[in-house]
Amino acid sequence: MYNLKFGCQSYPWKMGKHFGQLPRMLKVAAEAGFQSIECESDMLGTWFHDPEGVKKQLEKYNMEFAALVLHQDWNGMEETVEEAALSREAIEFVKHFPNAKIMLSHHAGNVPRGEGEALAERRKCLISCMASVAAKAAEAGIVCCFHPNSAKNSLFRTEEDYEAMFELIQPTAIGWAPDVGHIENGGMSAIEQMKAHRDLIRHVHFKDRIAQNEWAVMGEGKIDYPAIIKYLAETGYLGWIMVEDESPRAETDSDGVVAEDGKYMCRQIHR
Repeated sequence: MYNLKFGCQSYPWKMGKHFGQLPRMLKVAAEAGFQSIECESDMLGTWFHDPEGVKKQLEKYNMEFAALVLHQDWNGMEETVEEAALSREAIEFVKHFPNAKIMLSHHAGNVPRGEGEALAERRKCLISCMASVAAKAAEAGIVCCFHPNSAKNSLFRTEEDYEAMFELIQPTAIGWAPDVGHIENGGMSAIEQMKAHRDLIRHVHFKDRIAQNEWAVMGEGKIDYPAIIKYLAETGYLGWIMVEDESPRAETDSDGVVAEDGKYMCRQIHR
């Protein structure tokens, strides 16, 4: 049995368009064996403005709030007025949950990532804004982590991108939240990246993968999760492992996918 704790990210329910259904998500995740939940602000719906209500729901299901995902464009060297307002609201929300983190997230969507100096400038702007949020959060005792992804237009997707990313976040208060599936999808070895930058890891995401951009329910893909779990345990990792399932099945059976993911994690952690 490993001394590791694991929780569930709300993304499977986002795929199924079950926005704002916090009690449902907590019930299913708790029954699946998960110990915490991580949510994007839009997945919380009106609960985002009712942290005390969220606390009551967590107590009902004996769950913890692991992290809030703060997703913004952050295209300038400083946050816009609107971005700064949402960042402040995120910090105020997370203050209600001891040890919860803020996941800094950026998806370029349909905006081409660019190349050369243009790409470098976009990266500097993104990290500059994230660093500002992380510094303000740190004043409240909250840790912020950057969660890069492997989407086509992501600013940090490949090994070369990651080298630039680590150079930018090293001097800041931003921690790293490696997403094993996205790292592998970007053509890298997740465990080697984690070993090389273990000192920056504050939070971890799991998602399984069959092939390029083909996601799977945990245990049905090709990633060697037993080896990664063993590594985290052996290096004394004390943060959360969050399962963020993006498999196609989650779109039509979010609850069932979370149940399967929970069974897999229980087998791996408690064996």
